[in-house]
This record gives sequence, C-alpha cells and structure tokens, in this order.
Amino acid sequence: MWIHSSSGQFSSKSCYKAFFLGSITFEPWKRLWKSWAPPKCKFFIWLAIRNKCWTADRLQKRGLDHPEVCPLCDQEPENIQHLLCTCVFSRQFWYYILSSLGMANLSPDSNESTFADWWAKVIKQVHKSKRRGFNSIIILGAWCLWLHRNKAVFYGVRPSIHGMKTVFLDEFECWKLAGARHLEALGPGAAIFRSRVLLGD
Repeated sequence: MWIHSSSGQFSSKSCYKAFFLGSITFEPWKRLWKSWAPPKCKFFIWLAIRNKCWTADRLQKRGLDHPEVCPLCDQEPENIQHLLCTCVFSRQFWYYILSSLGMANLSPDSNESTFADWWAKVIKQVHKSKRRGFNSIIILGAWCLWLHRNKAVFYGVRPSIHGMKTVFLDEFECWKLAGARHLEALGPGAAIFRSRVLLGD
C-alpha cells in the first residue's frame, strides 16, 4: 500500500508531493510567480512579503541611518507593510487605481495586517476571468509605490499622488505593449486612468 495517495496506488505525482511534506510554503507563490510582470518587480514583491526590504525598521535594527517617519505620509514609522498597504498616501493611491476599475470596495484600509493578507483577501472577490490581470495590477501598484518612496528618500522628491498616477499610467501602457494581455480583461480601466491623469483628477 502506498500511504501518500488516497487510493493506495503509487503515482509519480503523489511521490513528488511527498518530498515536500513538512516544508514551509510561500503562500502567495502562484499569484506572484504566475502573474505577468517583469522579473525585477516579482522579486521585489517576494522580498516585501518576506519583510526583507530596506525600509526604516530594518535599517534601524542594524544601526544605520533611516527616516524617522514614513517618507510618504510623514505620520507613522516606516516598514514595508505600512508602505504598501496601510499608509494614508498608499491607501489613497490604491483607491484611485481600484476605483478606476470599478473595484473601490477592494481598497485597503488602516486595519490591514499585511500586504500579502490584503492581497489574498481581495483576490477572492475578483471574478476568475479578471484575476490574472488584477494580480498584475497589484504588483505594478506596489512597484510604483516603492519607486516613489525611493525618490522621496534619495532625491528629496515631494510625495505626489498626481505624480504617482502619471507613473502608473505610463507603466501600465508599457506592460500591455510588452505582453501583459490579461490587463485587457479588466475592462476600460486604461482609458479611465488616462482621462483622470490628463484632467488632473
């Protein structure tokens, strides 16, 4: 009897799964690695979910210079979960992106525990036909927030929602041209992004 299958019959598939019994899994691996996004963006999200980004909390632990407060909201101590999910500035940005797609109710609030938990929660509320495109949007939005944060820290750029919108729109269009076909399944979001940016909304 083969104990690793319900039928008691040996199979290569059940044998392969048996190799990973007791291992620690990376819960959002499929949402991350199976989504369309440049490798550098996926790698950043992987680091962010594992709290390995060099934000103020990590710098402080190592006795390095760090911002006293979040460079985007200037209100709370900075860590990567705050930066991507619960920061006032970030939540305003996510609301803009998701409301443009008719998904304003999926925007994070101040009570979210982590970026990964918020992502896992909201993806269940997205129709299956739109999930792959939605996952790409989440990766792109987080990447834009990280770039904007770094500009504020290293170049003294003042945080700007309008600037974020423009960067997001440009990247969105580039990703579509580069092969992110699933973004089209999200509907007229790109046209809404463009009109809002042009109007300064």
